[in-house]
Amino acid sequence: MPGAKRVAPWVRVAIMFVATATVGGMSLYFTGSVLPEDPQEALVFQNALLLIVLGSALLERHYTKPADSVVNSLMGFITLLTVYGPAPRGPWLLVGLYCVAVFGISTACVAVSSGPNLSGWKKWVAGHTYRPSVVFGQSRVLFTVVFLAGLWFFYEVQEPVTLALLLFWGVFMALWPLGIPELITSWFDRGPTRAAILGEIVRIDSPNILRVALDGEADWNPTQPPICVLPSGESVWVQPLYAQFQEGRLLATGLVTALEAPAIGGSKNCVHLPAEGVTPPDSDAITEALGGGKDAVLTGFVVERSSIDAIRFETLDNAACSDGMLVWSKVGGDSVYYQVVGGETQEESFATDKHGFQVATAAQLGTLVEHEGFKKYEWLPAMNTPVFSAAAGCQVKASATAKGDFELGTIPKSCITVGGDFASRYNYHTALLGVTGSGKTELAFDMIRHALQTGIRVVCIDLTAQYQDRLADLNPVDLSITEETADELAQKLFDVETGTYGAPGEKKALGEFADTLRDQVADSVEAFLTGAYSGLGLIRLEEISNTKATLWITELYMTCLLKYAREHKGQCPRTLIVVEEAHTVMPEPNTMGLGDFDSKGLVGKIAQIALQGRKFGVGLLVLAQRTATVSKTVLTQCNTIIGFTCYDDTSLGFLKNIFGPEHVRMIPNLPPLQAVAFGPWIRSEKPVVFEVPFDDKKATDA
Repeated sequence: MPGAKRVAPWVRVAIMFVATATVGGMSLYFTGSVLPEDPQEALVFQNALLLIVLGSALLERHYTKPADSVVNSLMGFITLLTVYGPAPRGPWLLVGLYCVAVFGISTACVAVSSGPNLSGWKKWVAGHTYRPSVVFGQSRVLFTVVFLAGLWFFYEVQEPVTLALLLFWGVFMALWPLGIPELITSWFDRGPTRAAILGEIVRIDSPNILRVALDGEADWNPTQPPICVLPSGESVWVQPLYAQFQEGRLLATGLVTALEAPAIGGSKNCVHLPAEGVTPPDSDAITEALGGGKDAVLTGFVVERSSIDAIRFETLDNAACSDGMLVWSKVGGDSVYYQVVGGETQEESFATDKHGFQVATAAQLGTLVEHEGFKKYEWLPAMNTPVFSAAAGCQVKASATAKGDFELGTIPKSCITVGGDFASRYNYHTALLGVTGSGKTELAFDMIRHALQTGIRVVCIDLTAQYQDRLADLNPVDLSITEETADELAQKLFDVETGTYGAPGEKKALGEFADTLRDQVADSVEAFLTGAYSGLGLIRLEEISNTKATLWITELYMTCLLKYAREHKGQCPRTLIVVEEAHTVMPEPNTMGLGDFDSKGLVGKIAQIALQGRKFGVGLLVLAQRTATVSKTVLTQCNTIIGFTCYDDTSLGFLKNIFGPEHVRMIPNLPPLQAVAFGPWIRSEKPVVFEVPFDDKKATDA
């Protein structure tokens, strides 16, 4: 039965009194005195048996500490000194060396374990001395050695006193392994209204972390809430977390809930199993009482070094957390949401016992206002506040987007949709950054379709030959110059580069050709912007091998677009320019080998167009693999950044200035179709991790 696993304090006291009286009676019978004066008799009766009784029944109730071993070994050696003369020299030295060895080991363990931290040689010494000191220095072991040595020194085996002493020692020592004290306790604790004590409260860490020293082999099961009787006498239910072996005992950790439990008579400051007939609250009731709400699961509790921007919490299930997952905690009565952005292992020292655990870092998203998004919260949860996540199969369902918003995707381990009003802020410029295969082009296709649905004209500058096929159902208009025209432009640019004496003739020919080409492009752009087309135009540059020719054509189209928008301000339709492989058409000159003056001038013109386009209703959607190769003038004008997987230091350094260090640390480990987003049109005042829903059709078409 449950009560048989503990020993009531009065049972220990009763055993001590009965055993002490028995030793006194035996001493009076065999020596004529309750307290023998002869050192030989005192060694056996007074100093050995009584110390076994007192140490086992009273002093070392739960476990033996190294400090107890120091005292026991010192008392044992002092006891031996009183019989140094009459005792046999060899056996006396053997037992004396045993006491000295235990004293030395225990003293060393206590000395090195006195500081708050153990490291280096101190950690090594403590690790090698703790177990020997508590095993060989406990009362039942050390004083048994002294007791048996006294019998060996001074009594014949056949003497009645020897037999009586051995019989008493054997019976007393057998009480504990046979569980007699527990059995006696169970006889008096039976009854439906009594509750078994699991252990004593060691401390309560504010506001609700409970530390309990468990009795014996008490079961600390997270699925079976016990009852805690606080020092005030109030009874509340406890959510067990975990237990670990520390300093020779089981120390359990739990969370004190606000749920009142049935009153229990008896010991205060203890944790009890519920009495028979008392039904504990279910897991949902416990979770709601802790602040998690319906369909939530307790994931951990807040630990030190948390801040307003990011909390750190000790995880309860090492397999329950993952990068980007949604968690939340109660702060001032509000549910504040966070996203896991990192994790690490830690170790807590208790003398020589170690408790290893995992600590997750979660960046703040804020409070969730339905259809308005995440709003920053001005404070952080208190130490030891519970942290929750969605229960398996029950994801958090809400929307951080409004009707008509572009939906980026969902937050991992939830059904919360994130996105924003891209259509109204398309001209604030957006950059999609990430390595090949991370998912940025797939997201770009979705954004293009959304822009077209909201009446925005889209012009795609494509160097990958993907857009024509993937967007064929939208009937795109081909705005590209002919292959022959592109070849002629490349040739004239080559002639200028290789001409002699400044190549005046070649430059004149290039200028005349450029003027003619500019007129053709301007007419094409105007027809696209004013005509009854689908709204999607493609400029294909994949077959142009000359880098300068690519820059010329890009600058030409963007100049014509901006010129028309400027001249027809208020009448020109909203226009979004999508630039694939931006490092080719908007390169950083110093990193792309563009050392000549003309190339740098072209890049500068493109950057200026990006700067001015916003005023005239022209927005940019830039796609790039590495920030190091893209014009910084263009990138810094992109107010919304969406970062997929990146590895290079330059990109991570750039993103760190946008997202902050916590999110950047997770970017190299992001799986495909998962990204971090932050910017004016996204409905979150903090960077948010999301995953683009996988589409089988996209995978088939790719």
